[in-house]
Amino acid sequence: MAEEKYTPEIILQMFAESKKEANELREQIKEMSAAADKRSAETDRMIKENSAETNKKIKELTRNIGGIAEGNGKMAEQMIYNSLERDMKFAGIDFYYIERNKKRKIKLLNLEGEYDIVLTNGDTIGIIETKYQVRKKDILKLITTQLENFRKLFKEYENYNIILGVGGIFFDADAEKEAKEKGIAVIKVTTENVEYFTEGIRIY
Repeated sequence: MAEEKYTPEIILQMFAESKKEANELREQIKEMSAAADKRSAETDRMIKENSAETNKKIKELTRNIGGIAEGNGKMAEQMIYNSLERDMKFAGIDFYYIERNKKRKIKLLNLEGEYDIVLTNGDTIGIIETKYQVRKKDILKLITTQLENFRKLFKEYENYNIILGVGGIFFDADAEKEAKEKGIAVIKVTTENVEYFTEGIRIY
C-alpha cells in the first residue's frame, strides 16, 4: 500500500476544513446556549406568574377565613349577649345594666378601648370578651392591658369589684386552663345554647 503524502496544499485544505467545522460547532453551541437561556427565562417567568397567582389565591383565602372567623366571633358575641340580657345574671350576681361594645377614648391620655359586653350593678362590673377561637394570649391580654385600660378609661368605676369572662366557640386547651387558673369565667357557645363555667371566678 502506497504511503499517503501530505503536501502543503492538502495540509492547508485539511486545516481550513477543521476550522470550518470548529466554527460550525461554536455556532451550534451558541444556538443551544441561547435556546437554553430562553427556556430558562420562560421557566422563570412561568414560576413568577404562578407564584404571583398562588400568593393572590393565598391572600384571598386568608381574607375569606378571616371574614368567616370574624362573622362567627360576632355570632358568639350576639348569643352570649342575648343569654345574659334575658336574666341579667352572671356568676350568680344580679346586674342592673348590660352594654355591648362599650368604648371610650381619652385624648389627653392617648388611650382608647372597646369592651364586647359589660354588666354593671351598684358595686360590681362584669367584663366579657368574646372571640371565635379563644387563645391563651387573649386571656393574658384581658387580665393585663384590657383590664388596666378599663380602669383608666372609666374612672367612675374605680371602686367597683371587677369580674372577668371570656367566651367563644372554640377554646385552645391552654387557653381554657389559663382562664380557670386566673379565675376568669369560661363561656362556651354551642349550636344550641351558651354554657357558663364560673367556678373559682375571682374579683379583680
